[in-house]
Amino acid sequence: MRVNSGLAAGHRLYTDCAQPVHRRSAAWAILGFLALAGCAVAPPASEVLREEDVVLAATTRFDAARFAGDWQTVSCIGSCAEAVQYIVATDDAYVLVAGEGSTGFDITAPGVLRERGGGQTLVVMWVDDGFRTAAVGDAAGTWAAVIDRARPGGADRVRAATEILDFNGWDVSRMRSVQG
Repeated sequence: MRVNSGLAAGHRLYTDCAQPVHRRSAAWAILGFLALAGCAVAPPASEVLREEDVVLAATTRFDAARFAGDWQTVSCIGSCAEAVQYIVATDDAYVLVAGEGSTGFDITAPGVLRERGGGQTLVVMWVDDGFRTAAVGDAAGTWAAVIDRARPGGADRVRAATEILDFNGWDVSRMRSVQG
């Protein structure tokens, strides 16, 4: 799955043939649209913690029942909860409990969770065979985490999850350990 929060590379709005009034109207319409929708859809460029040109890939190994349960955040890029819980609501939906809040997500593809009634999309990029360690992040590029069933997690699995984050374009130099 490729995530792209802006116009596709090479895409331009062509208004050269339009009358000057139409160009101004088009510009105001675009500015109005961006003012209403732009802030809610994409974070400011300074907050994006991954290369947007890199394809963000979800794991095909994802299994909703095996992924459900309690997870501890071992390391994180951006703002992450120390612990999260994924609760199976139905065959194709989760409730994510993080801190004091909970959010409903639909499982729209293996490893892709889209917020119900919201704009957040979570991507599970990797999980080990035993579903003990995983690499997960927000498709908008604002945070990513290595999570494990127990802290500190297996060093080899944590290293593998970190490599997957790097492969998916995350700035792993900004990764920090999360103490619980």
